[in-house]
Amino acid sequence: MESVSPPTISAENGAKPPTANPIKPRVPFILKLLRFGFQVGGRVSPAITGRIAYALWFRPTRFKVPATEQKFIKSATTERIEMAPHNIAIYVWGDSGPSVLLVHGWSGRGSQLGAFAKPLLDAGFRVISFDAPAHGSSSGKHTNIYEIADVIVGLQTHYGIFDSVITHSFGGPSTALAMKRGFKTKRVVCLSPPATTRKLVEKFLVALHIPKKAGQNMMQRFETEFSRQIWDEVSMVNSVQDLAIPGLLIHDSGDEDVPWQEGQAVAEAWTNARFVKTSGLGHRRILRDKAVIESAVRFISEA
Repeated sequence: MESVSPPTISAENGAKPPTANPIKPRVPFILKLLRFGFQVGGRVSPAITGRIAYALWFRPTRFKVPATEQKFIKSATTERIEMAPHNIAIYVWGDSGPSVLLVHGWSGRGSQLGAFAKPLLDAGFRVISFDAPAHGSSSGKHTNIYEIADVIVGLQTHYGIFDSVITHSFGGPSTALAMKRGFKTKRVVCLSPPATTRKLVEKFLVALHIPKKAGQNMMQRFETEFSRQIWDEVSMVNSVQDLAIPGLLIHDSGDEDVPWQEGQAVAEAWTNARFVKTSGLGHRRILRDKAVIESAVRFISEA
């Protein structure tokens, strides 16, 4: 594992650093309402509150698609594939060359990685992205990492083996799990990947101010529904340990959703991976940064 901060990416070489006293974001009313409900419910009935929190975890939020991403969608050929029980929205840029798969994160959508399409096309690749189950324009209201991994494997069955994959956030562990289930590729670029799914669930509990006993009930439901081994099975640091293919992990030092140390931990667990830390991009601007995109395309093109 190599840890670098090249001049084209590192904010230490010209980019504006974060402000010393950033303004705290306003807490949405719906979040305040959820927190109040979970705090009261968690004290009255931890079991019922744990069940509600567990159900909520599997329901990603569909956000409005911004104008920039709508342009990416319009420039793509859109398709739909039935992958029971879901109907999956697909976006294709180009019709020849090695294929690159773009995998978005939780509550994201395929068009979030649309800025990678043209640079990859210019480099001679065909680009394919998709909306995961219960995300974007795909069907469903709830999903999980196992379903997303199965869709990724299904895309390989439909389009053939992908030359490379670029993932963002939860798309990293989803792709790593898919590779354990038969998905094959030559190179993987992971942007802002979480090291373990358990930590994401724990952050979810903290963010919603869910009391301890209700939180414990929620965690137990995961193990009852899937297995006691679930946390090891869906942990990215575990999934990449047997990977021999080259990996590039890029993570921003100011990422408030997934700390950069998690991306570094994944890189350290991955035998043939390189880690790059950026500054000033956070968890989502990293998807639009020119230097990050150039580094990813260059890494993929090296094959």
